[in-house]
Amino acid sequence: MNDRGFRQASVVLGLVATAGLAISVLPLPAASYVSEAGVAGSGHFVLYRASVIAAGLAAAALAAGLVHLFTLAALALFAAAPAIITSAVVGCTPGCPLPPYEATTGRDLVHAIASVIGVGCCGLAMLALARTSTGALRRLSWIAVLAGWPVLLGTGASMVVLGRGLATGLLERMALAVCLAWIIGVGLPRGWPAK
Repeated sequence: MNDRGFRQASVVLGLVATAGLAISVLPLPAASYVSEAGVAGSGHFVLYRASVIAAGLAAAALAAGLVHLFTLAALALFAAAPAIITSAVVGCTPGCPLPPYEATTGRDLVHAIASVIGVGCCGLAMLALARTSTGALRRLSWIAVLAGWPVLLGTGASMVVLGRGLATGLLERMALAVCLAWIIGVGLPRGWPAK
């Protein structure tokens, strides 16, 4: 598959991930963590986990589609992909407890760390592409950085300072939406130089 084919695959996988996450996460209370949809036995846990895996594969496909022109962004996405997939494979326990407010398990920590690495590396890929690309790709990536980084940082701060709650839940959902929208937007053919 060529670079364009990988980018097209990232769009399809990103759309599948977005649709699956919307279906599986929307029934949850807004104050819950997104990952609670992936707890074994919950109503949509299979769809949620499959959707997160699709998001990881979308990041990997986009990385493969960028690697020849934008190596730094591709490297960040190559790092994000296995972390995102790990967060799907290693689901959290019921309630997705996180320190310092809740007693947690090793499984919860692995899931949380993988999730943070996946989303964080996606944020680094946005910045790398914003700094190294031109035209529409640069504009899209700067918009994602300016919209996404405050939300990404706010999510992390809210988890540590506030713990579970409405602010954290909403910020987490916005951060995921920005990451997926950026992956899909970058993968679209518009804005790419003709070959």
